[in-house]
Amino acid sequence: MATLTRKPDRGPTEAESRQARELAQALAERKGTHGKVRLQINKKAVEIPARAIPLIAKIMEKVGAGEWVEVRTIHETLSTTEAAEILNVSRPYIVKLLDQGMIPCVTTEGNHRRIRRADLLEFKRRKDAERRKLVGELAAEGQHLNREYKLER
Repeated sequence: MATLTRKPDRGPTEAESRQARELAQALAERKGTHGKVRLQINKKAVEIPARAIPLIAKIMEKVGAGEWVEVRTIHETLSTTEAAEILNVSRPYIVKLLDQGMIPCVTTEGNHRRIRRADLLEFKRRKDAERRKLVGELAAEGQHLNREYKLER
């Protein structure tokens, strides 16, 4: 993933935090209105796309609280390392799933595997559904056993 901002050597100054809080508050107060938001750089004014405004407000809220902010792009395809991070598993386990055909992938000319984000998320959705089903079955079995077998004192 491409990092668009460089992590600074220090957090925001108090003045930067105050400015960020003011901007976040101004953008929050704008909610529900249809006014345009414009950014003026020197003498040139540029309209900010409506879809970007909540993101800018969230970033300013975090900066205003003195938190670190990093902006990343979301790629359509993922490396095995990125896929492992999303599923919170090891990279070798992802490679095993790819080798078994559990998750579709393509191989690049450099022999690197790439996974479509949609395919990975579909795999995750299926696995989560399977887990929920198994937990339900185990709970039902536990209830059945408790009713059928009673401990005598």
